Amino acid sequence: MDQLRKLTLLVKEIGIPNLASYAVYQLKLRSGWLRRRTPEGGFTARREIALEAPLNLTAWSTNWRSTAWTEFSTLLSKESAFLIDEKYRPFIGDAVEQLNFSLIPSLDHWTAYSNDFEGKDIKFTWEPARFTWSLALGRAYKITGDERYAQLFWRKFDEFQTANPVNRGPNWASAQEVALRMIMWILVIPALVDSPTTTPERLSNLAGAALHHIERILPTLSYARSQDNNHVLSEALGLIVGGNFLRRYDPRAESWISRGTREFDHAILRQVDEEGNYSQHSANYLRMMLQLALMYNAFLEQTSREMPAGVRAKLALAARWLIAQMDVTSGRLPNLGHNDGTLLLPFGGVDFRDYRPTAQAAAIAFLGHPCLPTGPWDELTSWLGLQSNQTVTLAQTVSSPGVRKVGTADCWASLRAVRFHNRPAHADQLQVEIWCDGENLARDAGTYLYNAPLPWQNALDVTRAHNTVTIDGKDQMQRVSRFLWLDQAQARWLVSEEPDTIIAEHNGYRNLGITHQRSVKFDSPASFVVVDTLTPTPSDQGAHEYRLHWLLPDWQWGLEGQRLTLSSERMKTTQHIQAVRQSNSEALYPIDVSLIRAGKTLTGHLSDEILGWESNTYNEKHPALSLSVSFQVSGAAIITTEWKITRA
Repeated sequence: MDQLRKLTLLVKEIGIPNLASYAVYQLKLRSGWLRRRTPEGGFTARREIALEAPLNLTAWSTNWRSTAWTEFSTLLSKESAFLIDEKYRPFIGDAVEQLNFSLIPSLDHWTAYSNDFEGKDIKFTWEPARFTWSLALGRAYKITGDERYAQLFWRKFDEFQTANPVNRGPNWASAQEVALRMIMWILVIPALVDSPTTTPERLSNLAGAALHHIERILPTLSYARSQDNNHVLSEALGLIVGGNFLRRYDPRAESWISRGTREFDHAILRQVDEEGNYSQHSANYLRMMLQLALMYNAFLEQTSREMPAGVRAKLALAARWLIAQMDVTSGRLPNLGHNDGTLLLPFGGVDFRDYRPTAQAAAIAFLGHPCLPTGPWDELTSWLGLQSNQTVTLAQTVSSPGVRKVGTADCWASLRAVRFHNRPAHADQLQVEIWCDGENLARDAGTYLYNAPLPWQNALDVTRAHNTVTIDGKDQMQRVSRFLWLDQAQARWLVSEEPDTIIAEHNGYRNLGITHQRSVKFDSPASFVVVDTLTPTPSDQGAHEYRLHWLLPDWQWGLEGQRLTLSSERMKTTQHIQAVRQSNSEALYPIDVSLIRAGKTLTGHLSDEILGWESNTYNEKHPALSLSVSFQVSGAAIITTEWKITRA
């Protein structure tokens, strides 16, 4: 892409305000202003405070004191079992690692760090330093009174302070990480405040650390604002929560709260569109946004403040989007968009991809009623202090203008068609998801890693990894960096004349002169028909390669021609793919039918090491089956996939 066209698209699709904010940040960074504004050791002198010092330790005390803890094995109870041995699960995945903050002895100013540290993805360094795991210690201490949990928190807090001098090293490089770490400290301290290990000296150290964290957040808000995503929300909430914690301790605290509130409200109004789509086009980042908003809502309740009506309305739209996407049997959402392994408030969940706690809390907070019957997922609702006497509006009846589905509550398909107003995350227009009895049959691969050697540097965002059609091996949009797609593919919904059918099309291949239209029809009780219509311009007489891709569970399989059968103990599925020339219904035969598992070709001629994988959380990938069927066609073509699902 030539530089003039790139600049034109940047202005058009990202916007002048965001580009201007980023330019301001770069000017501050390159001029040395940021280094001077955030000196090593910090500006704020250490303050001596006594036991009765005016820290606001009561803000979150009620949340811990009044929570109805669930008795089943939640994420946090599992985490506390690992933590007692000073181990934790990064990104709440399968791996268990030692919890430590030891870094190389010589650390530079934070401005020297970027996407990696010591040759590895910097997120591996950031993850333990977020202190999200400390909520498990707080929960375990409140339930058991076992002093080992409180002792472990303070031991790790002291270790972090020693290993990460103020404004030096990778754990100060991202203001968002700084904000989230401080928020976690402030949330968990009220759970541990009665422990003998929570001494006046340690509270003094915590106050000083919180002050340094706030002073690190303030100078780089222009960068957070330019990203127009969860960064600005996290940092704004950091100013709010930190300011409230220190509001009688530092005369600047009220100004921090005011600025954080303005930034948070403005960001929500910008980042959630009128269909409930979140700016990052990611299921997991939407959950992160809603959890940040739920903490913001709790702060407003604590301080008897009102959320602006427009902000609450946008959060209601986002809550509807989440609930409408959720599979009610499993509690999961499609693994849409970027997934960096963030789960800030893991209360009440059974695994990382359990969205029920957030759905229930967001429904009560922003819609005014629960969306699920009473269950263990209510632990988050209880911890947030949310209550509702309203009748349950069942999740399967909650609709969103941004979500289109066909089927039943327990067997359904969705079609993704978005009019982008923000930066796309993945090139995934017309992605189809199919779920039945809690099983994700047609699935999204997820993310795996942002920063890694090729081919794994954010590799799963490409069109060919999604359940859609790739034309001539090209993505639907122009990828210009790890997180930036330009020349955006825009989709629109079409009116269907058939019952139980949804239809959309996108223009991502307009440069090739081809329109891709897709319909999804539900046939009771458990069958779906997906029809792809690829239409070149009348003047285009050339041949194009249309490659249809489906990502499927790693089950027993059998492939005969263009019919794939998958079997598990619970069900069997059949996908039968056929194609015809649109002009005369002449049958078209594939040039290749390939099945790939974990990057290895099982049958066919296609070789692609990123296919046949799925990632449920960051830095983990698991085998899946990737079916690709390719056709070489001149003129318009219709490709039909018949899905039949048989329960055992």
